[in-house]
Amino acid sequence: MWEDREPRPDAAEAIQVINGLKQEAAMKPSTLYHEILWLYADLLTRQKVKIDNVIRSCVRIYENHKNYVPALLCMATALFLNKQGPKARNQLKRIAKTPYSREFAREFEESYLFLGSIYIESKKYDLALKMCKMCIKHNKACGKAWENMGHIMENEQSYKDAAEFYEKAWKYDSETTAAVGYKLAFNYLKAKEYIKTIDVCHKVLDMYPNYPRIRKDILEKAQFLLRT
Repeated sequence: MWEDREPRPDAAEAIQVINGLKQEAAMKPSTLYHEILWLYADLLTRQKVKIDNVIRSCVRIYENHKNYVPALLCMATALFLNKQGPKARNQLKRIAKTPYSREFAREFEESYLFLGSIYIESKKYDLALKMCKMCIKHNKACGKAWENMGHIMENEQSYKDAAEFYEKAWKYDSETTAAVGYKLAFNYLKAKEYIKTIDVCHKVLDMYPNYPRIRKDILEKAQFLLRT
């Protein structure tokens, strides 16, 4: 949710589905984890009043359940949506210092990626890399972590290293995401790996024929440079 700069176009439909599930769950014993999930439904609205209520609820949960990672992540997300970036970062740093637990593997991974993205935006690449490596330590197939590492290397104009990281992201994403394929091909081109560039471009275009940017920006240039 923290990656979406604009409200989801299907937010109203999603909230309706969640409320239906909530009514069903009301017939059964509720858990603390369920409560956190319901709070995310309020965040979907992007209404400040509801976001403020989510923050207060997360504070209440945290006071009774110290270092409960799902609550900390939910609070960080709410603070971020409320344009309180530094406070969101502090909650995420608290999670990063919490011993890893498989019970909340998804929440830990999301937190590492979330904090890493904040560090990338502020150009604190060493700290962002640390977060990416924490993701990969617990989930080697985390494509987003590899992609973020590629992005960092690309920003530092280390195109060969960037290509290696994007290659991992492309692999663990089953070579299906056009945006990752584009980034991989671009960095292969910059690293003068023209044959690899052309191969990735063809794979992307086979899946997404209407993705012209990769043909014009990368494929045609690689073909020209390979001939010269």
